[in-house]
Order: sequence, then structure tokens, then C-alpha cells
Amino acid sequence: MKKMETPDKISLGRIIDGIGDGHYVIPDFQREFEWHPWDVVELIKSIFKDYYVGTLLLWKADKENIKALSCESIDGFPKDRLKPRHIVLDGQQRLSALHHVFFAPNINYRKRSNRCFFFIDLEKLLDKNIEEAIYYDWGTKKTMNIVNNKEVQFAKKIFPLKVLSEKKDDFHEWLEGYKVYWLRNGNKEIESERQELKKEFNDILHEYEISYIELDRNIEIAKVCDIFTKINSTGVPLSIFDLLNAVLKPKEIQLKKEWRKVAENFSGVIEAKSVLQTMSILKQNYCAPSYLYYLVPGEKKTIKCPDGTFEKVVLIKEKQEFIDLWDFVVINMRKTLQSIRNARDFGAIIPRFIPYPVMIPIITALNIEKEKDIYEDKQNIKKKIKTWYWASIFTRNYSSSAESQMAKDHLELKKWFNNDDEEPNVVIQIKREIGNLNLEHEKTQSSAIYKAIFNLLIMKGAKDWDSYELPEYANLHDHRIVPYSWGKRNIKNINTVLNRTPLSDATNCNVIGSQLPNVYIKKMFDKAKNKEEVYKLFKTHLISETAIEILLRPNFTKKDFEEFICEREKTILKEIKKLVNDLTSMEENFADNLDKPLNNIEEKLRTFINKEFTRKFNKDYWKKIIPSHMQDIIGKRINDYLKKNPDKTMSDLTDRDKLNYCDVMDYFTLFTGNWSLFEENFVSKYELEKKFNNFKTYRDAIKHNKPMSSVMRKEGEAALEWLDKIIK
Repeated sequence: MKKMETPDKISLGRIIDGIGDGHYVIPDFQREFEWHPWDVVELIKSIFKDYYVGTLLLWKADKENIKALSCESIDGFPKDRLKPRHIVLDGQQRLSALHHVFFAPNINYRKRSNRCFFFIDLEKLLDKNIEEAIYYDWGTKKTMNIVNNKEVQFAKKIFPLKVLSEKKDDFHEWLEGYKVYWLRNGNKEIESERQELKKEFNDILHEYEISYIELDRNIEIAKVCDIFTKINSTGVPLSIFDLLNAVLKPKEIQLKKEWRKVAENFSGVIEAKSVLQTMSILKQNYCAPSYLYYLVPGEKKTIKCPDGTFEKVVLIKEKQEFIDLWDFVVINMRKTLQSIRNARDFGAIIPRFIPYPVMIPIITALNIEKEKDIYEDKQNIKKKIKTWYWASIFTRNYSSSAESQMAKDHLELKKWFNNDDEEPNVVIQIKREIGNLNLEHEKTQSSAIYKAIFNLLIMKGAKDWDSYELPEYANLHDHRIVPYSWGKRNIKNINTVLNRTPLSDATNCNVIGSQLPNVYIKKMFDKAKNKEEVYKLFKTHLISETAIEILLRPNFTKKDFEEFICEREKTILKEIKKLVNDLTSMEENFADNLDKPLNNIEEKLRTFINKEFTRKFNKDYWKKIIPSHMQDIIGKRINDYLKKNPDKTMSDLTDRDKLNYCDVMDYFTLFTGNWSLFEENFVSKYELEKKFNNFKTYRDAIKHNKPMSSVMRKEGEAALEWLDKIIK
């Protein structure tokens, strides 16, 4: 990037000198020094082992950026001795640790009532036992005796690391004193030991290098904010909120204080950063970290004009304007959260079941936009916001890159508000892909789609299975319909969301327990005064009558479970289509049972064929008109039916009854095989074949819950309508 120095290296000795001269300052947004003494020891061990200890990110200091970031001294360094040259953006913990090691500041160590000192056991150092050579000790009377008495240090062969930061000659004087002490005590080999120690420490001070990058002092603070949030992935985590809190202090805006006033209203769902993001969307559409800086009162932003020129604008002019916008956004975010948690609105009654909390800023911004006077049909806009919301969840659009997605959606939604034809890309995407959703694979509560289905069930008014009333929402959990104890060994999808529904723990215990549905649902029917009440109850949980019939089967098997899952997926997918406004007129009319129009048209086809054959060939037309190969196939189907129903015989079935055992393409064969009889109705064999193929594809997808594209669906429905119109 421009205005950034090439990555460079600096010796440990020069860093120690810089710390001692007060050259490094810490922005206010950085947290307090957090490392424990053993963390500091590990850093020094890494240095002595010649390991890489990370890269420092610095910013050349001047009066303006020091003031903008409310910079302070390194932990324990006297403020009156500061001569700032570098602002530490990343590396504060490491530099503060080095300050404690080499300067032993006269303050109690963090969360302790004593100073902390760092030492090297020289004998272990010379034996290359770095792991045990470096250690720390608290400033007790015994330790202070070692720190203040060189004779004790020499005798115990203990070297206080703070000696390396003292006057340049002090280290050499210490080594000379060490040599004299041991010569006096009869150690004639001490000179070679002194030389070895001198080389060891000189290598550490002058040969060991730490890498750093330093940003040019003229780089914009907005860009620094962006860089900081991207590189700050290690150490003590910080946020853009912390950074802006520091930047706003000189403007007399206490951001953390403002947040503390309102945080309890958001149930831990909304972060402080979310308020700033919403403010930024409203002011400039974008909300990435680099844009948030332009919320600082008086800060100028360069924008490109329509004519290609550039100009500087101020988004927020003064402190009160910032506070007013903050308060306005907080009020509207509270309304947004209430709406999301409303059982009839978005259904996320429990905070942990909000699919994407990161969407709250953009939802708030869109709700604020909706209330502008330029929009007359606010109900229509509200419906569009909901359609976009559910489309975003079921396409997983906010699983990553939320900030750029919010900016994109804000622009697209505003266009859609003004023009119904300007559908956002995500709405187009969900309508194209909804047939490919595989809800069976959603098994974890952390999944946004899993949460969305839970929300959908709440919105449908899922009632308690014991009282038949709306439950206490605070007591709900996602319990299994077919118990885990039955399926844990041989059913891999026993935990699918399609086998889950919102119930209280008490109801799960009292009604289900470890019983299979064919036991507990049967008890519910036996207990009910009216069976319809039970069906209606399960309908609120998106469990259809067909699904109930499957669950009630005796000797419930793995195959039955799979059928139930398939049937419930069909029911839930229909509801998702409603949410994203993707129901066709036929699906709208038969939303609860898409099999119904299929069954209706097949019944009409059979009646139509029977009527025409009877009119032309009298009642006994079966053996005269039906091709022999069809008679054989249909005869086998009828025999299978008779085996299951021994009270009936072939002679009980009329020719009309036998038509019930034809499949879709059998009807087509009967029409084309008797074309002279049906040509007047259908006109073109080509068109008839095309419509029947579309009808069959559509029917198979509905009956077997297969993925279906919007084109397949429209062609299938068109075929149904075409056939229905002709055979009326």
C-alpha cells in the first residue's frame, strides 16, 4: 500500500534503548497490559532461543495522531519522560513485557501487591539450558536483597536482566565485578566464563532482531483503523469500537459510557459496534471499519462527484449531532430487536435463535428508510424487507463478509422500495435455488437455517402438546419428535431439524418421554374429544396429516422415519416459499397440500377417459380398447391391491375402477392410441406429449419431494392448467 515503509528489522538493544527514552506510546484503545509473569518469561526464552516473536506494527508519531488516539505511555513508564516517536498499533503486550524485564519499573505488577523481577541463572545459561535459566520472582525482602546486592548476585551466579537497560558501562562493570569476585574466591577459569557471557549477551542485544512495519505519519486515520482491525488477530483482542472510543475522547464523546447506558436493553445480542455500523449506513451506505472513522465530528471524507472531480465533505459536524444520531439509532435498534423477537413478526423469541445478529444494523437502517415520507405504501415496503430478510438467511448471505453485504443490500433495497421490478439479487437467488435446499442436513443449533426453521414454527403458532395452548416462550427448547433413544444407533439423521419442534421440557417429559410417536400420538388421539383438534395442533408444528399417519404406523421402522422426514421437509419448504414470496397461484391455493391439485387432475383425466370410452364403446370397453401390454401391467397392480384387501375380487372392479391403477403416461398412451376420438380435444399430439412430460416431471418432484427449478415448476403448473381447461 502507499505511504507504508518496507518491512524492516531492529535489534533488541535498540528497542530497549527506545523504551528507556520514552519513544513508544500506546493508543488509548489498547487494553491494559495483560500478560502474566510466566508469559513474559516465555517471551524472553524465545528471544534467547533465537525464535521469531512476531512483527510490530508502528505508526510514526506526531502531535496530531498522538492527540487523535489519546496515546499514553507503556505500562509503568513515567509520563513526564515521554519523547514519542512511535505509536504502537500491534505489539503493546510484547513491548510492555520488555519494559518490565529490562527496567523493572517501580510499580506493583498487574493485579499484584509486589514488583516483579526477571533473572537469569548463569550456570544454566552457560549449559544452554534456556528452559530453566530464565525465571521471575516477586519483590519480597529476600528478592530485594538479591536485586540490591551485587555480591549476592555474583555468589549465586544470578543476573538481573534489568542491568542490560542501565548505563552502557554498567553491564561491563557488572561482568568485571563478577570476574573479580570469583578470582578472589579461587576460580582461575573465570575469565573464559566472563568472555562467554559477554558474547552471549552482546549477541542477544545486537544480533537478535525484531521485525516491524511503520506506517507513514501522513496516512489517514481511517485507513489506520482498517489496517488495525485486520492485523489484530493475535494477542489481546481489540475492536474498532475501542479504537473509535479513543479517537472520540478529544471530541468530548465518551463512547463507552454511552454504550453502558443502553447495553442492557439489547440482551447481549447487539454489540456496541453495531450502533456505529447503523449510523455509518445511514450517513454513507458503507460500514466497514475504515468508513466508521468518518463518523468522528469534523472529520473530512473525500468523495467523487458525478463530474469526476473530488471534494471533501464532513458527515457529522459537531459533538451534539453525533450524540443525537447515536440516540436515534439506539431507539430504532431497540425496535428492530423487539420485532425480530416478536412471535408473529420474525419468531426469534430466544436470543440464541436469532439466525444472524450481524444483520441487525442493516435491518434497522432499512426500517428507518421505510419511514421516510417519500414512500406511501409502507406495508408493501415492510413486506419487501421481510422477503429480503428470509431470502438472506436461506441463501446464507450473511455467513461471511457481512459489512460489504450490508452495503450492497442497502443500495439494492432502496431501489426495490421505489420500483417493484428492481428485485434484489438475493431474492432472485433464493427463488432460483429454493428447490435445492436440503433441510435434512441441518443438525446443529449454530446453523442460521436451523434457527430460521425454529423461528418459522414459532410464527406458525406452535402450540403446547399437553395444554393445546400457546406455550411460555421462555421455556421452549427444540425437542425431538422421534426420540433420540430409538434412533441413536442406526438413524444418522435423528438430530435433523426436521425431527425437532419447539416444546417445553415439561411437555417433552410428560407427553413424549422415550416413547415412539405411534405410542404417544395415539394416546393424544385417545384422550382428545375431537380428532380434528389433534390434527390442528400438529399443523401448528408443520406436521401434516400425512406425516401423522406415517408416525402412527405400528412397528415404526427406519424407512418410516425417512418417509416422515421427507413429508415434513415438503411442508416446511412450502412455508419457506411463502416467506420469500415464491408461491405460484396454484401453490397459493393449495399451499397446505400440493398433492391435491395433482390428485384432482388425475381424477378428472380418468373420468374424462371413462366418459369418452363409454360413449363410444359402451361400458365394457376394457378388453376391447386397452392395449394388451397395459392390461398386463395394470393387472399386476390390481392383484397387489387385492392381496392386501382379500375381501375384494377382480369382478368387483368396474372398467372405471381399473383406470385408477394407470400411471400418468398411461393416460397419454390411451389418448394417442385412440387419437380419432380425442383429436378434437387436444388438436396436436406434439403439444399433448410435451404437456404430459412436463406434468410427469412436476408430479414426480411433488410426490417424491425432489428438487425442482422454477422453470420446471412453472411448466408443470402450466401443463396442469392446460389439461384442466381441455377436459372440463
